[in-house]
Amino acid sequence: MTEQTVITSLQNPRVKALVKLRDQRGRRKTGLFIAEGMRAVERARAANLRIGSIWTCNELLKNTGGLPLGTAPDCEIISVSAAVFNKVAYVREPEGILAVCEPPTWSVDALPTTDASTVDLVAVGTEKPGNLGAMVRTADLAGCRSVVAAGTPVDAMNPNAIRASTGAVFAMPTLSMAEDEAIAYLTDRRVRVIAAVVDGEVPHTRADYTRPCAVIIGPEDKGLSQAWKDAAGRTGGQCVRIETTGRSADSLNASVAAGVLLFEAVRQRRVGGLQ
Repeated sequence: MTEQTVITSLQNPRVKALVKLRDQRGRRKTGLFIAEGMRAVERARAANLRIGSIWTCNELLKNTGGLPLGTAPDCEIISVSAAVFNKVAYVREPEGILAVCEPPTWSVDALPTTDASTVDLVAVGTEKPGNLGAMVRTADLAGCRSVVAAGTPVDAMNPNAIRASTGAVFAMPTLSMAEDEAIAYLTDRRVRVIAAVVDGEVPHTRADYTRPCAVIIGPEDKGLSQAWKDAAGRTGGQCVRIETTGRSADSLNASVAAGVLLFEAVRQRRVGGLQ
């Protein structure tokens, strides 16, 4: 039976422990993270994440229609006051529900083998969790096999990443590795590298995405290194450019660029009957 607890004190040790999960240090130390909001909690459950407790505030839940049937799994339910919930919440206008979860564990060996449908997304040097989350969301909608955060470790369970991904980080395999490891990962699996480069020789709409490929998006300030351009050549891939007509902006946001390339891949594959 589901255990229920009531907490009203801001000084409660469990409240203080929960606040620490808002920071990466606390998440690393405990191996836990917070999924906040109705959608995030429901998507954590849909991804079969292990949920230790669900915290609710009846006063705030009234504004979102209340706790839906089936939302409370067989775990501890903690009811708190509005003052307590506002202290532990990350968003400015909390919905009155959050879950304390164990993060998903992804490994290269557990990913599906490369086949004709394979598309991966590699985000190189992405430092902002929100940008990574937005790219994971796009990758999920485009049917990608995995997302690789290469070069700069990014916490996919950061609240900004979760929110920007609309919970897609719970289900989309998201791996962190060094750039040379990422290149080896793709090369070993015979995945063609499609590298987004400002001066790429091929317009992105004329590149070939119909075979197993990985879209590589670099950091907005300096772009991709020569190593990625070389990897495109070695893997039979291409360096592509997104042609723009702007007058003052010199580049697209990384997550937008990822969307442009990934959905060109979706378009070509549908035209070719691959999706």
